[in-house]
Amino acid sequence: MLDRDLLGTLLLAAVFVPYTLEVLGQVRLQARFLAALPSSTRAALPPHPRNPWLAMGASTRFFLALWRCARREGPDDSDRVRAMKREIRASVRRELVYLASGGVLVTALLASGWRPVWP
Repeated sequence: MLDRDLLGTLLLAAVFVPYTLEVLGQVRLQARFLAALPSSTRAALPPHPRNPWLAMGASTRFFLALWRCARREGPDDSDRVRAMKREIRASVRRELVYLASGGVLVTALLASGWRPVWP
């Protein structure tokens, strides 16, 4: 039989795997979205790397502006950009659900006396 603390840690790891995969998938989605944006829209964003794959290292200010851009559909958006914006919004909703479920699990485990197996 597994130790209770080890079982809780394994359960917690299993719950956070989908969250981790979602965040890693967002890197690819973000790069594709930036590449699909019209150059005028992209130029209006705060400073960020020219290479869309390096944008994950940009500032918080850039990510907030990018999120504002993805939240609204503009009149000059192409069908591809609109589809990517819907995909981004769905991904963020999934991320929040995974994060909330992980938070609930951590709270329940701590309330039941669970402690992490690491020191």
